[in-house]
Amino acid sequence: MPREGSAPPMPADLHIIASCTDRKRMTVPDTLRLRSVTASGIEARARQWWARLEQPAAPPVRALELYAGDHWRIIRELPAMATAAGFSPKLWIASAGYGLIPANAVIQPYSATFAPGKPDSVTMDHAGVPSRAQHQRWWDAMARMARAPSSTPRQVQQLAESGRNPILLVVASPSYVAALEQDLVLAAQALRHPERLIIISAPSRIARGTLAPHWVPSSAHLQAQLGGARLSLHARVARKALQRARHGILDARELRGYYGRLIQCSHPLVRYERTPMTDDDVRAFIARALRVEPLSCSATLRKLRDSGHACEQQRFKRIFLELRECT
Repeated sequence: MPREGSAPPMPADLHIIASCTDRKRMTVPDTLRLRSVTASGIEARARQWWARLEQPAAPPVRALELYAGDHWRIIRELPAMATAAGFSPKLWIASAGYGLIPANAVIQPYSATFAPGKPDSVTMDHAGVPSRAQHQRWWDAMARMARAPSSTPRQVQQLAESGRNPILLVVASPSYVAALEQDLVLAAQALRHPERLIIISAPSRIARGTLAPHWVPSSAHLQAQLGGARLSLHARVARKALQRARHGILDARELRGYYGRLIQCSHPLVRYERTPMTDDDVRAFIARALRVEPLSCSATLRKLRDSGHACEQQRFKRIFLELRECT
């Protein structure tokens, strides 16, 4: 408590860094889809991509207003919750298309992702370089691309070096954390108190490496307690962390212990015994189902799973939309 007559302590700077999502509220022009970039090599591809972003192709929009879906609905709530918990927050976006940008940055609708297997993925299968290394080189390349004002940080390390010993709260999928890995390691080294770097993400192989002390697992075991869809679980864990925060304090060690205990006490996950399917099998199933009844994508996927078969949601959606375009 401050002494009588003394000024109250300044709230701690909190940088919330959330990964972007492929769900957009605005139509993305074809030229701003990463699949349309023809340059080979990561550096050349990044330069060609950035040149396109610099050319007006669609009405500009604030980054915060571009992203859709439950994950981003919750992310938008976090700054107000952080203020109520005693922090001085600023929201940033870890974007595969733009690099690190503040949430109020004005950008164009685009499609680029670090997620594997997507048409607009940063990964180039023919590059002869592991995807993790490709993603890190792409993130570094994006950081070198200038945006106005030039003083705006373009790397998480710069956020760690700014202000009054800030707290960095990263809310992202493992594929995005892997892309930022080297940047995050340097950020942790730059902090006077390394435990102020907190990474909320799903358990993965990278979580057992250098970033392990900072990793708060957003495990599927928490879904029953926090509710919502699996895709928004990272954001829900972050929201709960801010709800628990007191006096502007967030600590990776304390959060790891708290969520670790919750996971240990949770019910075992329900595991479904389903048979995997190839893309051709999925196409055949969808075609048969649509001939019988014009179902939605989600209803058709539910029908497939009820039949004892398995297909990842995003893969099913891609195949479903491809078939719909051809009919």
